[in-house]
Amino acid sequence: MRNVEKGMYNIASEVSLFALTMLLFIPKPVFAQDLNIPEIHTTVAVQSESYFGEEDTILGYQIPDNRFTLRYVTIELEGRLGKYVEYNLEIGTASCVGPGIDVNIMEAGIFLKPFSFLKAGLMQGHVMRGFELYQECMDIITAEKPRFSKTFAPCHPTGAVMELDCNLTKTMGISAQLAYLNGLQKGTISEEHDMNIGLIFHTPIMGFSIGGFYTDMQQDFEYDDTLDMASRKGIGVDYNAFNIHLRGEYYLGKGFYSSYPDVNSEDMEMKAFFVEGAYQWKTGIKAIYYIQPYAMYQSWDKAYNVQGDQKYTYLTAGVTLSIGSPNTKLRVDYEIPIDFPEDTYEEADRLIIRIQSNI
Repeated sequence: MRNVEKGMYNIASEVSLFALTMLLFIPKPVFAQDLNIPEIHTTVAVQSESYFGEEDTILGYQIPDNRFTLRYVTIELEGRLGKYVEYNLEIGTASCVGPGIDVNIMEAGIFLKPFSFLKAGLMQGHVMRGFELYQECMDIITAEKPRFSKTFAPCHPTGAVMELDCNLTKTMGISAQLAYLNGLQKGTISEEHDMNIGLIFHTPIMGFSIGGFYTDMQQDFEYDDTLDMASRKGIGVDYNAFNIHLRGEYYLGKGFYSSYPDVNSEDMEMKAFFVEGAYQWKTGIKAIYYIQPYAMYQSWDKAYNVQGDQKYTYLTAGVTLSIGSPNTKLRVDYEIPIDFPEDTYEEADRLIIRIQSNI
């Protein structure tokens, strides 16, 4: 994983260098007349993680250490250059990228936007692989994304992206994205590729959307000289209106690293789904702007086409309190493993207490 992260970091640096080069070659009069002051946003999230359970000395399971973590600390710039170019750059550190407090380029991009509903360019960032994987980590309902999210897709891939965002009526519209990205293992497109198409249809029902995606991948599992084909696909629904937020998604994938002698990595299949819901109660009190209790159930079959039970399920419950403003939140999130295969260890419960703020 360190090699993959290092490759992603190098490619992100190349994207930033490309963006800077593009800016340098634009005529000076454009800078003087059309270079707008970029918007600056900051996000800070600090949390404590506590684990409860028993170690399994026979299977070698150790309970993770309790710790305080800088979960997400970034500064982001967003701006426009003239009428048709927009750019963004996010720098910071996040525990999902890697341990420690190394400062990385989290996201970067430069886009040509000839129409209000269409843009294309190069970027490192979130890709439309369903609602949950497309959304920013700090904006999802639960404290963390489903357990299978990193296995089904890299966190911040890099590549060429074209996006469509078209409003058909006040409540109905279409969002779509076509992306051609670096491969997962090598971090290049010369030996591997990751091509994704995603679509979200915002229905005439206010707040109700339907989405889906398909990913075609070519990977190098490093056990032979051939490249292996892989795929990811999923469908989901999302409802967010009248202080109610409901979401459910189903994922199916083929082509994962396999430790089973009877199933090659190219043929390994997984499936997963989650359902979650939350209700936001506005208190009318300045100190606590709103209270949002929530719950999520997730299921992950790690080896769908292998004989026997390989399914793991989790229940997450928690509450989010908006302190002083909608942008500052206290989050309490408790996850319980409720089902796991026989002859495997039971994972520890996890309690996350987080304070996060973005401006």
